[in-house]
Amino acid sequence: MGRKIVVIGGVAAGATAAAKARRTDESSEITVLEKGKYISYANCGLPYYTGGIIKPRKKILLHTPDTYGTRFNADVLVSTEATSINRSARTVTVRDRSGERDIPYDKLIIAVGGKTVIPPIRGIDKTPYFTMRTVDDADAVRKYIEKNKPKSAAVIGGGFIGVETAEAMMHCGIKTTVVEAKPEIMPNMPGIVAMNLREHMEKKGIGFKLGVFAQRVEKTVKNKIDISLSDGTLLKTDMLFLCAGVTPDTALARECGLEIGQTGGIAVDDTMRTSDRDIFAAGDVVEKLNRITGKKVLLPLAGPANREGRTAGYNAATDGDMKFPGIVGTSIVGFDGYCAGQAGLTYEQAVQAGLDADYVYTEDADIAEYYPGHTFIFMMTVFEKKTGRLLGCAASGEKGVDKRLDVASAALYSGLSVFDLEHLEFAYAPQFAKAKDNLNIAGFVASNKVRGTGYAVTPEEFAEARKKSRVQILDVRTAREHQDACVEGSVNIPVNDLRGRLNSLDKNTPVYVYCAVGFRGYLAVKMLRNSGFEAYNVSGGMETITRLQKIV
Repeated sequence: MGRKIVVIGGVAAGATAAAKARRTDESSEITVLEKGKYISYANCGLPYYTGGIIKPRKKILLHTPDTYGTRFNADVLVSTEATSINRSARTVTVRDRSGERDIPYDKLIIAVGGKTVIPPIRGIDKTPYFTMRTVDDADAVRKYIEKNKPKSAAVIGGGFIGVETAEAMMHCGIKTTVVEAKPEIMPNMPGIVAMNLREHMEKKGIGFKLGVFAQRVEKTVKNKIDISLSDGTLLKTDMLFLCAGVTPDTALARECGLEIGQTGGIAVDDTMRTSDRDIFAAGDVVEKLNRITGKKVLLPLAGPANREGRTAGYNAATDGDMKFPGIVGTSIVGFDGYCAGQAGLTYEQAVQAGLDADYVYTEDADIAEYYPGHTFIFMMTVFEKKTGRLLGCAASGEKGVDKRLDVASAALYSGLSVFDLEHLEFAYAPQFAKAKDNLNIAGFVASNKVRGTGYAVTPEEFAEARKKSRVQILDVRTAREHQDACVEGSVNIPVNDLRGRLNSLDKNTPVYVYCAVGFRGYLAVKMLRNSGFEAYNVSGGMETITRLQKIV
């Protein structure tokens, strides 16, 4: 008999680790401990099952204990909680219906994941609420809805789970309000990108309370719940969801003396070993290396958890040195056909990490504009000012956002620059993309800014310039576009007419040019610069200016 490998936790990291250990070594004795009833399920699919998009319940149950145990020749113990780890004796104490006992190990993998954050709201301990993390959570929500026919729901937290829960409630016909303490939903994305998603949600009937938090909750008559918000308003609802995020569940690791990182997750090396050579850890419970900054971070996402589990499983079975090289941080969230996502760092995160960062805005069609059914993707691209190294990319839109974020993620992983984005090759046909892809366009604009040849400024820089000195504001869109909406104080000269009307502009005063999204503005600025003007193009154009005005 080979070594004894014990895995604490199932789902993404734990189930993957045990499976990889078995594929690596047939002789090992593998035991998987799971506190819940389910060993392997699609926890990311729970909101969609709850909302009825995924209909058969069995679809979210990837394996039963029996099927998993049979396939991977593992002893799967569900409803079994690991209560302590004795490192010197190399045993795990477990508790189940029959009591407590010790299970010996040669190698141990901790994959207990994270635990739902319960905000410090007065009255929350006496008020019924729902979370959305386990199969039992989803079952409880569906059972409650079927029995009580609620008309309204409140979701505390506007992150991934909050947005997905709001969509689930919409599909259940329940009027939903999202409460988010930050000024915008999806706080880990740029607000100018996340707001596009929020506006789409509002069009679908979702209400929002932004920049406020729940101070007190109370169950009232007929199962109603009153939520007192920090702005003094009272929100009444039939259902309450807590979706304020997760935190690493490090209790076992702390109690047995494993090193905990500064982020609050278990400290591991690139082989997923902890401070104890015989103990590995993977998933939401561990901190991860950010490849862009070189610093440790927390990232509770299924993708990294699976890859970390795979690494831990292999090394536990072999004493090998398979490495998990870190993350760049790539995520996406959708709501009823619209999505927003982030790859790498936001501008604020880059600055906080001590990087000399800059950014540009672009907006372009996802496919050829002459092909039926095209939509538009809004992007914010972050890069180093001097080197052009790509630091991050955020995007929102109806279609094609995932494709661009995936490519941006690969570019970030590889350490590419915005100069590389200019020349990346994409699969092109009119119905799939444009000859100059959205990421190519972002590369063009960002590279020109690094080279100093595009004379692009952000709308924020434009606003600051207007405050500090006298400027000319030139709108090079059509007269109809200018009439529909324009920047106050701007002069309208369509780009095709500009050469013949240069005399109407003052060469001694800087000219700030904008169009709809930036391309016509770029053409106009090059024309003006070649004619002796000090001219700047507002990146993202009127579309971005309008978005920023909404944020302010």
